[in-house]
Amino acid sequence: MDKWFNNNNFAKILALAVSLLLWFMIHLDEVPTTPTITTGTTNKVVERTVPVQPYGLDSNSYVLTSLSTDEVRLEIKGQRSMLTSIFTNDDYKVLVDLSQVKDGSNTLPLVPDLPSGVEVVSMEPSMVTVNVEKLGTKSFNVNIVPEGEPSAGYSAGTPVIEPSTPVKVTLPEGQLEAVAKVQGSVSVKDAKEDVIQKKVKLQAYDTEGKVLENAIITPQTVEVRVPVNQPYTSVPLRIKYSGQLPEGLVLSTVEPNVKEVSVYGSEDALAGIQSYDQVTLDLTQFDQSGTSTVNVDLTPPSGFEKIEPSSIQIKVTISPFDEAEETTKVFPNVPITLTGAGNGLEGTLVTPRSGGLNLTLTGSASMLEGLSSDDLTLTGDLAGLAVGTHEIKLEADLPRYAKLDESSTALSATVKISEKAEDTTTTPGEEPTDEGTVAPDPTPAEVENGETEPVPDDEETESNTDTQDQGQQGSTSSRGNLNNNNSGTGSKSGANP
Repeated sequence: MDKWFNNNNFAKILALAVSLLLWFMIHLDEVPTTPTITTGTTNKVVERTVPVQPYGLDSNSYVLTSLSTDEVRLEIKGQRSMLTSIFTNDDYKVLVDLSQVKDGSNTLPLVPDLPSGVEVVSMEPSMVTVNVEKLGTKSFNVNIVPEGEPSAGYSAGTPVIEPSTPVKVTLPEGQLEAVAKVQGSVSVKDAKEDVIQKKVKLQAYDTEGKVLENAIITPQTVEVRVPVNQPYTSVPLRIKYSGQLPEGLVLSTVEPNVKEVSVYGSEDALAGIQSYDQVTLDLTQFDQSGTSTVNVDLTPPSGFEKIEPSSIQIKVTISPFDEAEETTKVFPNVPITLTGAGNGLEGTLVTPRSGGLNLTLTGSASMLEGLSSDDLTLTGDLAGLAVGTHEIKLEADLPRYAKLDESSTALSATVKISEKAEDTTTTPGEEPTDEGTVAPDPTPAEVENGETEPVPDDEETESNTDTQDQGQQGSTSSRGNLNNNNSGTGSKSGANP
């Protein structure tokens, strides 16, 4: 046996035998098995009706309004294994091609869309009637409705819409005339500042307020800003003055960059404000002639929450006295105010009957231009006066840049001091006489009964003459000083205070 193993020929034969054995073992697994093939076919009725699926409609020109049927009964055939195990009911479709339809009614064939290897045996129905309607487009303005109420004391303003151009509504032409408006809504509930919504959905409504669900709106959304503000009012800006200019200089012009300011607050506060007079221009800051600009911050008056603008600029021109353009201007019927009546007494103007005097002022032409009679005041002090008729002197409250005309005489008025009546009722048609008002002429019966003290004819005539003369005259003052010590305000409009 050892000789065989040591023999080369034996070893070669043994190696060849092992190789062949291994080859057969490897290729034995590659021998194909013969499958069992079921070649029989069968028919099948799809267990549920198959929906009709339209396609190909030009949606820019037409809209599908109805189908005579939207489902069909489908019987199919194919290999048994495919019908029973491979395909489900969702794999079966029925199509209708709308690419060639015209406006109105169209009868079209139904086309089954089946998996490969499956055939149609029968289909009921095989035709469908399709109604399409031509589309129309019309432009409408957008209406935005604020919903809810802002926070107490605030109000919603007019919504601002972007884009601000009209939108287009597309509907079947027969329905387009039913569109009454295109509208969106924005909630402003409890808002204290502007409400901004980037995308507000729009809907079309008919005349009864019902939404037209099938309307196509382009663009479908808009950006909306709803202003939310407190109540406010605009009032004239009036400027006060303090301090004195150096000797030889006069105030030539004062021009703020705004004439009015807006103040925000409660309705009660707004009802009581007539002007904004909390700006005071300090004249001591100017030490030479020329034009300069002063920046002034504005603060809300007491009881108000906001003021706009929050700051202003005032252009001030200072001129040498001998270069100032001086003029004279008459201010008619400057109102007279009576103050200081004793306890239990009241004063009534007897003359002037109009309740005011004409004042003639001298000053810078541009400064006087913005001044009116309402900016001036004449005051009569009744302190220490007893019951009876008295002639009193009047003090003029003037702006620092104006003075009474040099030729004017002392300003005066005639007043009647009387005890306050305990019974404040009046007979119908009779007006009560309050302090500072003009008393009615006494009737002859009243004079005769001693109920009033008539003014002598010559005194009344003299008083009336004085009134007219005072329209052309003022108290004597030095021409060289336009900056007298009377404090005052600028013009009511704020252009030339």
